[in-house]
Amino acid sequence: MLAGVIVDLPVWGLNKELTYSVPPDLAERIRIGSIVRVPLRHRRVRGWVVSVEPDAAAPEGVVPIAAVSGRGPVFDAQLLAMSRVLARRYVHPLSAFLSLFTPVRFGRRGTLWPERAAVAVGRAREKVLWRLKPGEDPVAGYAELISAELAAGRGAIVAVPEVREGSRVLGALADLFGGDAAIIHSGVGPAERSKALWEVASGLRRLVLGGRAALFAPAFDLGAIIMHQEHDPSFKEQQSPYYDARVVAEERAAVTGARLRFASATPSMNPAYWSPREWSITTGWTVEEPDRLTERAAWPAVEVVPPPRRALPQRAIACILDARGRGERSIILLPRTQATASGPGPEELAAFVPKVVPGARVARADRPGLGNDPGALQAALTADIVIATEAALADVPRPEVSVAIALGVDGYFAKPRGRAAEDAIASLWALAGLVSGRRPKGRMILEVHSGEHHGIEALVRGDYRFFVRKELEARRLAEAPPYRSLIRLQTPDPSPQLLDRLRQLPATRVLGPVTGGSLGFEILLKADSLETILDPLGTIVSTAPQRILVEVDPKDW
Repeated sequence: MLAGVIVDLPVWGLNKELTYSVPPDLAERIRIGSIVRVPLRHRRVRGWVVSVEPDAAAPEGVVPIAAVSGRGPVFDAQLLAMSRVLARRYVHPLSAFLSLFTPVRFGRRGTLWPERAAVAVGRAREKVLWRLKPGEDPVAGYAELISAELAAGRGAIVAVPEVREGSRVLGALADLFGGDAAIIHSGVGPAERSKALWEVASGLRRLVLGGRAALFAPAFDLGAIIMHQEHDPSFKEQQSPYYDARVVAEERAAVTGARLRFASATPSMNPAYWSPREWSITTGWTVEEPDRLTERAAWPAVEVVPPPRRALPQRAIACILDARGRGERSIILLPRTQATASGPGPEELAAFVPKVVPGARVARADRPGLGNDPGALQAALTADIVIATEAALADVPRPEVSVAIALGVDGYFAKPRGRAAEDAIASLWALAGLVSGRRPKGRMILEVHSGEHHGIEALVRGDYRFFVRKELEARRLAEAPPYRSLIRLQTPDPSPQLLDRLRQLPATRVLGPVTGGSLGFEILLKADSLETILDPLGTIVSTAPQRILVEVDPKDW
């Protein structure tokens, strides 16, 4: 019996199957996805079985597998195929992705679970983009989908953007599904997280709840994948192998035939389901969105006001006083954590507000992790006026307010990155969601120098489609993603030979090198088609004498 093994050394020279013989006493435990220890250059290293030849005799010189680790296989033929696709797309050795399926701790060896039959699928059972209403709680919709899959004997994965934003969703689902839920986010210790993952692989748990790494839960009978707040940029991994969890979700749904649901009030500029004019209906996606008239009726009254000489615009003060007179609450969103030449910080604003709104209880929600401080959280939830920053607001369960004020809105749209407008509209749309659907109509005040940006006009209209049309057109004219692909290379040696090889890539501009990055220099590729250059780029990276680290679709472009 022979087994092909990929060793856990993410270097290009070992990005190939190594053949080992299988001792008779290990034969029952050797499957695709088994974690093994194998001899390599006078030492033993970890690896994964990627092929098995049960009837093959070992040729002379082939050494045996030394040991099997873990409680069982961590991936199957379907997930192996998915890993190969991802390794090619992100230009990394295959082992970089196989390691993501492997729990940190292996635990005690137990009874090996039955082998699952691999079925070639090739596409998701369905792909749904669910555009949420502003402020909508999607837990009931998620629970309905999960319950249907559990009843059919299948499981589900729910991924949220960083735990700070999705913890309320994960907590609600964990309460609803109890023992079926495996919670594996970074807030859980390695031992507990590994135990939960092995229970998923063995079939003891069928619901995986976590961050982007949840998409790499070991193989199990998967029926649905849910991406909560699909637009969030934290779904892009910032360490090698730099994967995008949304791409991983699509690939896993395709190889397993799972149902795929992306949910967000402000979906990302993904061309898979957007077209320049309307929602795309030709790519296999189904769109579920609020009725336009109903959404518009619930949208708050949005006013654009210029920056004042004092800390708050007079119109904002008037709206706060009016709400205070009716016993209603207000929230003020700041783009900064301290005072700058552009305006006040939370401390300065907290000192100013009581002077113009006497007797009001003012609370600051301007630091991440607020949810870990029960006293500060309670103050923020019950105060008459909440002063928040974008990072901390995600920690605070949505307060009931009737007035939302966003200061320094120009700063949100002017950040030095290509996705600034997309990120800004997501934050401000969420703020509008706090005051949407109220009777009488809620109010939103935007402090801006100029109201000409299409994102601000979309907020005034309450029309997200308008924003997408304008934003995609601006990106098309700028030849920016999604109309071009960006790839960042990091290397300690941007030699002339390397640059010459990169310049030969088809329909690709080479920008740089410039100093920066973890390896010393950065080179940016701007390609007309990512698919066209993946294979030749992989050849360049894998055969170059210097180390090259590849990041496809940089988060901070």
